Amino acid sequence: MRTAPAVLVPTTEAGTAPARRAPTTGMSGARVLVTGASLGIGRAIAFGFAAERARLALTYLETEAKAVAEQCRDLGAPAVTLHRLDLGDERSIRTCAGEVVSILGGLDILGDNAGVVWRRFLEQTSAEIDLQVRVNLLGTIKLTHLLLPHVRDAVIVIGSTASLHGTATLSAYGASQWGVRGWAKALAREQPDKRIVLVHPLVTATRMNDFRSLPPERVAEVVLMVARGELDLELGADVDVRDLVRAP
Repeated sequence: MRTAPAVLVPTTEAGTAPARRAPTTGMSGARVLVTGASLGIGRAIAFGFAAERARLALTYLETEAKAVAEQCRDLGAPAVTLHRLDLGDERSIRTCAGEVVSILGGLDILGDNAGVVWRRFLEQTSAEIDLQVRVNLLGTIKLTHLLLPHVRDAVIVIGSTASLHGTATLSAYGASQWGVRGWAKALAREQPDKRIVLVHPLVTATRMNDFRSLPPERVAEVVLMVARGELDLELGADVDVRDLVRAP
């Protein structure tokens, strides 16, 4: 594992970086929501927090997550609840947020992970382009808007290296992720009492890319490092997974 380089951070209007907050170091008993937890990176993140004995709220859409919840309990999570969430549907977002707050009484960590991606730009339909923006950008913003008043510690946004540079085959998806990145950085300035950080995976072995390249467990390792406060980060920081793990 390479040592992480200094992370470039946004500056405030006065020209100084947002101040650091003391992070949570112990995850035992922490209340954590992970969206998109039935597959891929989200599932690996859920397993990571479960091993830390966090109390989990997990969302799923098309793939039922009962087996994931059972494994989280086996790994040590003292409580696991499942919530269906469609980030493209306002009613679903509101229902999910209400359930989570009602059951857990609030959150210590919000893990914004769920998203969708499609093919090359000219191979997509207008509806597919719209869905990527509605789910990846607007859905993430709306869910966070409802939950942020109930978050005690951190919002960890799973972004993408597609938001750090142009990716030829991911134009519409990349646009949604650039939007997420800009929103999260601005929100970090607006909410300096919370740790708001972006974690950017490179191409990861998930359903989004036919299960090729970096195992999602490696991304989850980085997310847990952020959650535990093991990285020296400014608010609104970009954590590029490529700087911390090596692809196989």
